[in-house]
Amino acid sequence: MDSPESIQQHLAAIVESSEDAIVTKDLNSIILSWNRGAENLFGYTAEEAIGRPITIIFPDDRMDEEVDFIARLRRGERIANYETVRQRKDGSSVPVSLTVSPVRDAEGHVVGASKIARDITLQHQLAEQQRLLLSEMRHRVGNAFAVAASLIAVAARQAESVEQLSSEMRCRLHAIASLNSMTVNDPSGDEAEGMPLSYLVSTILKPFSEGATVQTSLPDIQVRPAAITPLTLVLFELATNSVKYGGLSRDGHGLEINAEIEDGRFGLTWKEPGITEAGSGQAESKGFGTSLCRLTVSTSLGGSFSREFTPEGLVATLDLDLAAVSEMS
Repeated sequence: MDSPESIQQHLAAIVESSEDAIVTKDLNSIILSWNRGAENLFGYTAEEAIGRPITIIFPDDRMDEEVDFIARLRRGERIANYETVRQRKDGSSVPVSLTVSPVRDAEGHVVGASKIARDITLQHQLAEQQRLLLSEMRHRVGNAFAVAASLIAVAARQAESVEQLSSEMRCRLHAIASLNSMTVNDPSGDEAEGMPLSYLVSTILKPFSEGATVQTSLPDIQVRPAAITPLTLVLFELATNSVKYGGLSRDGHGLEINAEIEDGRFGLTWKEPGITEAGSGQAESKGFGTSLCRLTVSTSLGGSFSREFTPEGLVATLDLDLAAVSEMS
């Protein structure tokens, strides 16, 4: 049978090797022990932390939490899975899940607390990604119905029979579905191949621009695989708005797309002449589509996205890192 000393050593080894931060403190909030997990999570060594107040890892706006913790511990309460924010030695914040248990002496009196802190940064990131995906899904579904309605209206004016209308709509909706599939990465599939910029732009515009005037001036470059999805997202968003409200709509004046390469940058300008205000009734800076374009361009293409209404018309500008768009030097 193991001796009490060996059991104590075994438990101490478990605490020391845990990836979670495990800390003990007294009822005056003074740190008594600080394991390696706490060192890794908060940045303080055991020598720096032991003997100091536990509030060294509390942001200024969370100090009242410790007062509440101590009051509850004195009553013998255990605090489980409490999500909050703590502050590292370097000043950065980290979301954590806390479990705080009272520590009792031989007579059963509460003399301190044992605290386990688990880093939940990944969970928060996943939750934010899920929120963005759901927002994008709602946005895309709404756009899909709006685009379909617009395309039906355009096709109905041009079709000479129900059969022709049906055939043209099937063709256009199939093109849209194909484009949409380009913006979804299949983890189990093969990596996408690159494609000429002119082909990518023409493929995106095809279901939107029939009967409209579209002028393009594009460099002869091959878009790298990693850039196809973000570029498609941005150009598809611009085309969607254009067919609903802008240059590709029934009363629009067409579209001009120009791109050039200079000093390691790729610049693309999307112009819709005569469109001098937002047709959606929503400020451009606040729309989900604009936010999606800006986020996509900044995170995936090393650049910036802007859209503004000038006296001459709507102008959207993409300023991108050429290396992120094409493999050419």
